[in-house]
Amino acid sequence: MSQVISQGFRTMYEILEVGTIKPGKSGTMENGTKYSANVKFRSTNVVQREDKIVGIQEVDTTVEYRIICATEEESIKVAEIIRNYRNSKMPFFISGDLPRKYQGGDIFMVDSFDNGAEFIKNSLSQSKQTSKA
Repeated sequence: MSQVISQGFRTMYEILEVGTIKPGKSGTMENGTKYSANVKFRSTNVVQREDKIVGIQEVDTTVEYRIICATEEESIKVAEIIRNYRNSKMPFFISGDLPRKYQGGDIFMVDSFDNGAEFIKNSLSQSKQTSKA
């Protein structure tokens, strides 16, 4: 697991639509590497491009965001909050690293700088601000 030791810049992602949401439990890989509970969710942009040979094409870019959690219970709560955002069609923000290719495939991966507890706290603050408006 990586940890931010110095933050010289911050990238904010505004999540407008959420696709799949996958809370994950902690565990140990076969090689002995431990991993934390987390929540992964995906969002996709579709762009229309014109190709001289085949005409109009739709191209999608999928990003999978990951929020590290202290426990499985925390990952369940984070996943529930994200589902609530999705169901209410309310945008929310994730602060994270730059996108990188996920296992050499077509999906990009972004790790959130905020852990599960911080995400929950920020979501509660955002909910209070929204209800005041």
